[in-house]
Amino acid sequence: MKLKEVIKKSLSPFDSYYALLNLSSSKILVEKEGEEIIGFVELKICEDVGIIFYLGVLPCHRGKGHGKALVKKAEDYFIKKGLSFSLASTRDWNKVAVSLFTSLNYKVFKDDEVSFSVIELLNAYDDNLVLCKELKKGISCESFLSS
Repeated sequence: MKLKEVIKKSLSPFDSYYALLNLSSSKILVEKEGEEIIGFVELKICEDVGIIFYLGVLPCHRGKGHGKALVKKAEDYFIKKGLSFSLASTRDWNKVAVSLFTSLNYKVFKDDEVSFSVIELLNAYDDNLVLCKELKKGISCESFLSS
């Protein structure tokens, strides 16, 4: 299956529209089973921050650790680039996403706990949670997100 098909089948119509719109300006990492793409993560870098814009796994492959593997691939990519933070956003009702990120030691912040510049950075206007992970020692999500 081609990447665009995986995006359409793994995200809502709203999210797949924006994931596809930003495809050419994003770094894409994929998860494969054999030669078949079964999941993807769409990334951006802004200064010292790695952003996970979209993460999708085909429904028939969910619950098997592929989402976690994709987030780890994203973190490895960010670390190789020397970045300090990995950020993502979601909605509070998306319990699977919250559980996935917290299982990987991301801290969860409500949208009113972070500066508006962070919301803009993430394009998280429809999300109400920001997920943050420190990739370097001696820095904190709390101080970064509130500045």
